[in-house]
Amino acid sequence: MKLPRFGHCFACVCLFSASPAAFSAVIDVTPGLNNVPIQRVVYTINGSDVIQTTEATGVSSVGDNEVLVKSIRVNNNGSIIDLGHFNTEGAEVRNVNPGLVSITGDGGAGLRGLGVYDNGVVTPTTAGVSAFATALAATTTDTDLRHFTYYDFLSSKPALGVPDYDLLYVRAMQPEDFLVVSERFGNTYFEVTPLKADGTPYTGANVLRFGGNATTTEYTVYDWNSGFAASGSNPGQAQAFSVASVSKFFEGTSVAPGPVYGFRIDNDGEADTKIFVVGTNPFSDNPYNPQLVPEPSTFLMSAGALFFGVFRRRRS
Repeated sequence: MKLPRFGHCFACVCLFSASPAAFSAVIDVTPGLNNVPIQRVVYTINGSDVIQTTEATGVSSVGDNEVLVKSIRVNNNGSIIDLGHFNTEGAEVRNVNPGLVSITGDGGAGLRGLGVYDNGVVTPTTAGVSAFATALAATTTDTDLRHFTYYDFLSSKPALGVPDYDLLYVRAMQPEDFLVVSERFGNTYFEVTPLKADGTPYTGANVLRFGGNATTTEYTVYDWNSGFAASGSNPGQAQAFSVASVSKFFEGTSVAPGPVYGFRIDNDGEADTKIFVVGTNPFSDNPYNPQLVPEPSTFLMSAGALFFGVFRRRRS
């Protein structure tokens, strides 16, 4: 039985070319470089917890049932902490690169092209920007390793240096929170730029490049091989992931650390990704993005209008 997913899912079809923040340094995140080492992962599978104290070798499980990441134990500069609170309230997808919708697969067998994979259900970019954006936003509302974006055997390449899309979250993340990224096969890279509440980059902040700067041998440029692969999305390739501190966006820069409301994604490495935002405390006390949450007065007016309408209908 599929576990319920909570939170809001938004899709905004804004189509324009968005460039990375000016004067940003690109910081590679690979095992032993700018990452927070993983020591243990707890998953929930079919209602039961599965504890992994050592990473897998290759693929240990293939399927399309949910594999939910429940918590991740890391060594953060000598402090052993358990990250078990996830920012899954939802996100809005903006600035989808319009060139993505014309990219198809190369015509071979198996999953081809670019899109979102959700436990066997596929939403390709060729279905249209709106459908893709909605499906992509939904990946932020759970911690399922088998619910991710895929870039498989593309008929053409996305333009180099042009971001693919923005993810703008309902709840901000603070510098003390952590970013977890999963990449199928753990062998390629993509870049993440931090965004302010209005969706613009923090000018001068670092760009984190997960996986380094080149494709390489499987499972070598991400910290932890989960061993879990999806039946319909290259079942010989498990999801691997790495953890980095949100504070890395500001480290060594003149930019004052502040709330990060989302990410600009540039996926020139054609990585198959899922992004988790996680912390040691619930995200319920982190600031809302005012652009994504209705003003209280607007909400109350809408609720009042709905109540009045129902009241009138009942009397008529």
